Amino acid sequence: MVAQRVKEPQENRLTAFTLTIIQTAVIPIQDAAAAAQAKYEIERALLNAAEWQLFTPDGLLAVLTRSQFEFSVEWGKLIFAWWDNARSQSWRVTAYLSEEAELRFQVTRGLGRDATWLTLRDESRWRAAQATAQLSRAEQRGDYATLLRQLLCQHFPALRVLRETTGADRIRAVPGRYARLVLQRGRERILAVGVADAETQADVEGVIAAGLVWLTSFNETQTDRERAQRLWLCFPAARGQTILERLSLLTVEPLGARIECFAVNENDETLSAVLPVAQGELLNAHPREVRWPEVVTTDTYWRERILRLAPALIEVRQRPDRRGESFVLHGLEFAHVTASEPPRIRFGVAGARPEQVNAGLTTLTEQTWSELAQLVAEMMRFRAPDSVERRHLFYRLRAEAWLESLLRRNITVLDATLDERFVYSQIPAWRGEERSVIDLLTVNHEGRLVVIEIKAAEDAQLPLQGVDYWLRVEQARLRGEFQRRGLFGGLALAEKPPLLYLVAPRLRFHRTFAMVAHCLSPQIEAYQIGVNSNWRAGVCVRSHERVNQDLT
Repeated sequence: MVAQRVKEPQENRLTAFTLTIIQTAVIPIQDAAAAAQAKYEIERALLNAAEWQLFTPDGLLAVLTRSQFEFSVEWGKLIFAWWDNARSQSWRVTAYLSEEAELRFQVTRGLGRDATWLTLRDESRWRAAQATAQLSRAEQRGDYATLLRQLLCQHFPALRVLRETTGADRIRAVPGRYARLVLQRGRERILAVGVADAETQADVEGVIAAGLVWLTSFNETQTDRERAQRLWLCFPAARGQTILERLSLLTVEPLGARIECFAVNENDETLSAVLPVAQGELLNAHPREVRWPEVVTTDTYWRERILRLAPALIEVRQRPDRRGESFVLHGLEFAHVTASEPPRIRFGVAGARPEQVNAGLTTLTEQTWSELAQLVAEMMRFRAPDSVERRHLFYRLRAEAWLESLLRRNITVLDATLDERFVYSQIPAWRGEERSVIDLLTVNHEGRLVVIEIKAAEDAQLPLQGVDYWLRVEQARLRGEFQRRGLFGGLALAEKPPLLYLVAPRLRFHRTFAMVAHCLSPQIEAYQIGVNSNWRAGVCVRSHERVNQDLT
């Protein structure tokens, strides 16, 4: 889960506003498995320093060495205990948030009557991070570009820097978050693209698309002698797994260049060459926590009443975290069943009404049933093709989920060969610390798996995200997971790699789509499928073509 840094006031107090932000970003600890995982993640973070400051919302409480506190799992609960010469305390940790130089915990004790937040802070790293945060983003990127140039020149003494920039190239659709260097080594022209550790994980992974687009457009404007023969991708040392995996499923032969990768450690100011994962090893590697959907079988009094509010529109799905059912209307969740004992139904759509922006969810009871019924009625009115107010958030929220919902209900509109009996949606797929979901997974009449990635608006990462999900499904197919888990109702799956369908409104594909999709490995049979712009009124396919057909 990605969390944004929360700046504390000068007195180191956590204001009510700060607490609100934190509570939307923390990772809850709800069972023994989550407690064990939290203990592991926290202890990993604690390896970075020998001394930690302990804060409460009222300020500094103690300065502790690593031998003065511990985390343990007792009776399925995560316990934080600390002590010094004068006192000791023990708290149950119910949620946590790990940030650079800080660990924050929501804690309770005394049968839950005392609840507060505690913060463990590595003072030296925290002050360094605060100083860095004072720099503008442009300054940070400029500093990174300077460091990258220095490291590359140290690594390759004969290298000459012809041009260096961190500004956006709007003509070539390259964003300004990447450092770009035009280099010369002997007679060879090289393009280097780098991304700093301060950028988001999505931006780090986006360095491939940025590099491919820049390489393509750069070479189109150069003479044969000045064309780039190499593309160097430079990224943070600890955050490049996705990049290395994606590159094994790409080919740059059409671009007439080679891709090489370098891991940058900004703290140590070092640079090292790294190799992409070999394709054979990657495909046969164990999938990293692909979690397959379960059939929802529970049947409760409330569930049936909710479905009767709009039988043709409301869907019941297993939540991605597998902690209960979710009720959705045109892809927008409006209620869910909690994993508490006893289970409860909570309903509401955050931010749907201006007066409810800060309101929480409501627990469903006989007294609140009319509120839920009114909510569903409003959703049917506004989240509809003929909505009376298309600026309403019910109409605008989660457009991709709406499109996915329509396709899930009528998958053959996308391709008549698809088997409408087997359509799985929102399958969680983890990669390292990043969490995402496969939009749709189905199979055609030949028994061949089909991975469908959907976008409702322009997204430069569409082809590469599709590659990620294709890889997870192909790994599972090669390992026979579908048969073991009983998916596809015992259907004999074809001994072929999955097809990949990249779907978006025909006029909403990002302008770099063709450049990036053209580089997909020929092993991935990928198709660009454009649907009508007014898909909410009914999906129609306007274009259907292979994106990498001339690579074989």
